[in-house]
Amino acid sequence: MQIDNEFQVQAPPGEVWDYLQRTEDVVECIPGAAILEKLSEDEYRGQVTVKLGPLAVVLQGTVTIDERDHDARTMKLTGRAKDTKGRGATDAGVVVDIVAQGEGTQVTLVSDVKVTGKIAQFGRGVMKDVSQRIADEFARNLEARLTGPVAPEAQPDPVAEELPGRAATPSRPVQAAPSAAGPRHAAAVPGQAAPSVGGIRLVAGALMRALGSAIGNIFRKLAKPFTGDKSGRR
Repeated sequence: MQIDNEFQVQAPPGEVWDYLQRTEDVVECIPGAAILEKLSEDEYRGQVTVKLGPLAVVLQGTVTIDERDHDARTMKLTGRAKDTKGRGATDAGVVVDIVAQGEGTQVTLVSDVKVTGKIAQFGRGVMKDVSQRIADEFARNLEARLTGPVAPEAQPDPVAEELPGRAATPSRPVQAAPSAAGPRHAAAVPGQAAPSVGGIRLVAGALMRALGSAIGNIFRKLAKPFTGDKSGRR
């Protein structure tokens, strides 16, 4: 059966193409996928877990990059895998095509898929839905890698602001971890949309302010037995 998927990425075609040449990084963007062994520069052994109806299918096999056309920005791949529980196998050929789309990029995947065994009973409709969901999540993860922020802005130290008798000092800016993908590419968790840096900062700030207030209260309670009021009483 032939299954066609396409999606858009808000990044230039050249950047998308260059990223797709780094297989290890690409696999991290595919939900449920993992590389088990690198057999050569263009061949990998790996696995992918997919949900087909009531079945959770773990497919293990090999993927080979048969052809790359850097000028046309197209790739051809073949993949062969078997279900680890013996419920079937897949054999697929995939053509990847990258073209400019407005200010971004359109990625088209044309897959010729052969499925045998018990998993073949789900038919083209289920296979199409599953492949489109995987493609959509892959697109979100890929775009997060290509367009994510380099590092969050520096914020004041919330603990220093709360502790009595201590002047607030600005925090050092958080440095982004170096990435082989370059400074533009931010890390993303496979299978998840990139988290909001602003949301994380607000939650962390609230927790730190609460902690600072609690520490201040403890200090004041400990100091009471050793200080007197204006009349000299203790």
